[in-house]
This record gives sequence, C-alpha cells and structure tokens, in this order.
Amino acid sequence: MQIPDLTDDAVVELAREGGVAFIPRLSGQRKITLSTLTETQRQRVVSILEQAFPRGQPPGEPSSPGSGDQRYFRIQIIWTQHNQAQYADMIVLVPEQEAPDSLVELWQKGEGCVCD
Repeated sequence: MQIPDLTDDAVVELAREGGVAFIPRLSGQRKITLSTLTETQRQRVVSILEQAFPRGQPPGEPSSPGSGDQRYFRIQIIWTQHNQAQYADMIVLVPEQEAPDSLVELWQKGEGCVCD
C-alpha cells in the first residue's frame, strides 16, 4: 500500500491500539497537521509513512492486525478540504512488531520528533 499525495490540508493521526486491556495513557494519539510543518519536517513525516504503509493493512482486511492481544499502530490521514474529490480519508493498521523505529518514535514524541 502506498501513501497518497499529502497536501497542505492533510492531517495525520497516529495512535497505538489493541492489546488485552484499553489503557488510554498507552494509546497516546498524536495529531500532525501538515500545514504547520516546515518542508524538512514534512519530508520526515512522509518518509516515515512511506516506510510504514507497506507493512500495514486497511481495517477489516482478513490479515489486518488487532486480533487477540496484538498491539498495532493506527495511521489515519484526513483531508480537511473535502472539495478535493481525488482524496478520500484513509486508515492503515501496522502491527507493532512490524512498525519501523521511526514510526514508534513519531508516536512516542509526537510532532517533536519531526525536527532533526
């Protein structure tokens, strides 16, 4: 699965989910609004997503993560200006054990990690 073009109106939401018990503090949803990032930060986010997307599946796929006590990262991309018909909001689930280190770091530190 490849990431679509991320325009200025795109917002990336990243959360860790799954497991036996839901503990809100451990889900730690992060929200990254692309229009607020510098070009360097934006390139870093795109690079992280390019690494993560091939390792994930859309929800509802037979092989998508989330069964039993498996943890996974939920990446959701939302376009705030829906008049751009070529872009549809999307969700990808990446199993925690397959997530690239850069995705884990983005989830742990939020927007702070997009700065080099």
